Amino acid sequence: MNLKHASYIMTILEAGSITAAAKKLLISQPSLSQTVKAVEDELGLPIFDRHAKRLTLTYAGQRYVESMREIMTAERNLLSEIAEMKNDHRATLRIGISAQRSISLLPQILPAFLARYPLVTVELKELPSVRLEELLSKGGCDVAFITTASKQNDLEYRLLENEQIVLMASKQTAISRRIGQGTEIELSEAREENFVNLTSGHSVRTIQNHLAQLCQFEPRVLLELFNMEAAKLVTAQLNAVMVCPYGYIQGDTRVETLTKCYPLRCHGFERHFYFCYRKKLRLSSYMRDLFDIARSKCQYHTM
Repeated sequence: MNLKHASYIMTILEAGSITAAAKKLLISQPSLSQTVKAVEDELGLPIFDRHAKRLTLTYAGQRYVESMREIMTAERNLLSEIAEMKNDHRATLRIGISAQRSISLLPQILPAFLARYPLVTVELKELPSVRLEELLSKGGCDVAFITTASKQNDLEYRLLENEQIVLMASKQTAISRRIGQGTEIELSEAREENFVNLTSGHSVRTIQNHLAQLCQFEPRVLLELFNMEAAKLVTAQLNAVMVCPYGYIQGDTRVETLTKCYPLRCHGFERHFYFCYRKKLRLSSYMRDLFDIARSKCQYHTM
């Protein structure tokens, strides 16, 4: 089995078509099609179902990709171990992180990390946490900083930071006039308020949906935003509320002076901040040190 061919197949799968993958790989489409044919000839079975608009794997293709990912992980583990034997830390480290976390965390950890490992080249992949979990599972990055509520069986989750989910309410709202700052509440206390929502798929929005369902009400949505920073500022300025991790509010004077916060009873629907990697990946010394540096910069944010 050819590892280069396998990486090409995985790029096709990620891109959704041979044409898009060829552009990403900077090779011609006919050349990439020949690679696919070579792999299929070797297996004796097709690996892609070409009837759908977006290429999907056949069962044989799924088994091929799963097996090649295992082989690639084993190769990376071996090379990592040999490099440490030689005390040679020349490597490329692919780090996944959300855009929100990259703003707050990367300036704190990368200077110390790169000073310790100047020969390690860092490649960043900024994606939402749900996408990062998928990318890790597929071998698209080595480690990732993920804020999540769910767990995938093929990933290892090492806790960096606990989070407390709160309802942030503008001081213009009825709930702010009715309930004192810091009081633990059910989300139903805000059923009459206007909500600023994070977009569907965000882990905070998922928790909000669960809590609203438990409380048997549909939040009245004033606005829906992708960016948490923008959502916070809008909520503070308007007669509105939003569900948010307290760590994103604490110390932000732009919103603290204009809002009140209420810890939410989350009924087990929680999310925390993790350092993640595939279970079968051998953590090199520089990966372990990256975790230690990040953990030293994180803290528990609670009211």
